[in-house]
Amino acid sequence: MRQFAGPTVQRFTVAQRIEHFLLIISFNVLAFTGLPQKYFFTPWAERIIQLMGGIERTRLIHRTFAVLLILQGLYHIGAVLAARRAGRERGAMGISFDDVRGLVGDLLYLAGVRRERPAFGRFDYRQKFEYWAVVWGTAIMAATGLIMWFPELLARVFPGVLVPAARVAHGGEALLAILAVILWHFYNAHFRPDIFPMDPAMWTGRINVDRLRHEHAAEYARLVDAGEVLPEVRELPAPPLPPPLPEPAPPTTEPVPPAQQRTPPSRAPAAGPGEPASAEPSPREAPEPPERPSQGS
Repeated sequence: MRQFAGPTVQRFTVAQRIEHFLLIISFNVLAFTGLPQKYFFTPWAERIIQLMGGIERTRLIHRTFAVLLILQGLYHIGAVLAARRAGRERGAMGISFDDVRGLVGDLLYLAGVRRERPAFGRFDYRQKFEYWAVVWGTAIMAATGLIMWFPELLARVFPGVLVPAARVAHGGEALLAILAVILWHFYNAHFRPDIFPMDPAMWTGRINVDRLRHEHAAEYARLVDAGEVLPEVRELPAPPLPPPLPEPAPPTTEPVPPAQQRTPPSRAPAAGPGEPASAEPSPREAPEPPERPSQGS
């Protein structure tokens, strides 16, 4: 797992996180109670139905959470319309040609052809495709589920052949949704190496700025221009230090041979006033020997 450190920025509101949590609960309960009804003739489905108290109670639980899912869908539509009217996140989940180019560029990056990833906006192509898959799947499941729940009302207005067709479409879309969650959503939200074992953004509502710059470079640039995120400050490398100066060699004192040594002449102290200057023989002139007295004297 890649480690991201530093400041964070808000990515999801509290209402969006609650909505996501309720979607997790309703989807899992619907899958757990719906698959046994589709494969009621298998031993494992019979055991699950008996565990939940019989087929009638299983249907009651399934329909209760189906109503919860429909209410979530209606709330989400209202929230999106309100956000568009207020000018918030306008077109953040809209699919455009830029997403197709982002998909091709990301494939080239993963194949090693490109050196850098494409600059994605607030949501990349994977998140947009998954979002619209949830919207499409919820609409199909809600419409076909209501047809199977109230077949008599439908038969009064539309041909009755729509009832078995809705049953087939409901079961097929359920299998497709479960496989998409296991193979697509689990990888992007849990098993991807960058975020393993779980993406914390949906639970904390915040994303690290370093990760935002790495995965959503266009959104990071937009936030920097808006003044909501401080730009990255890269420290310049320090200049190399100059090589150390060589230490000065200590002075060498070689002994002087005795023949070259010169002893400075000693000087007599200066005579005081009234005293005769003492005449000392020069060290170079030897004193004359005294005269010996003659024997005849």
